[in-house]
Amino acid sequence: MRFWNMSYGEILAAINGYQERQKYDMQMQAVMGYRQAQLIGSLVSKLMGGKHKAPTLQDAYPGVFPEEVLQRKQQDWRVMKERIAAHGDQYKRKRGERRDAGGTTDTDHGRNWPTT
Repeated sequence: MRFWNMSYGEILAAINGYQERQKYDMQMQAVMGYRQAQLIGSLVSKLMGGKHKAPTLQDAYPGVFPEEVLQRKQQDWRVMKERIAAHGDQYKRKRGERRDAGGTTDTDHGRNWPTT
């Protein structure tokens, strides 16, 4: 709808702007494809016994990722153990499983299946 209210000069400016954006996007895709090919070559060389070290993400794409994104956070194993136990308990509550004195779960949910 905006197109009909534009002057000839505005239409030309919009078309030229669109073409410039398309050209820029194509250039960025070419750069990324070229860089990706370099990285693949580097990693294949490393696998084949090359002496070069594989580049880090920050080395491969400098300035793209902030430093805090690349830093791994060390988690306490006890916190992870608590989370996993809580998730397991919640899952078992949903399914209605109960633990007996031996620590095993009652998977037949109280039904007495005949044993052979």
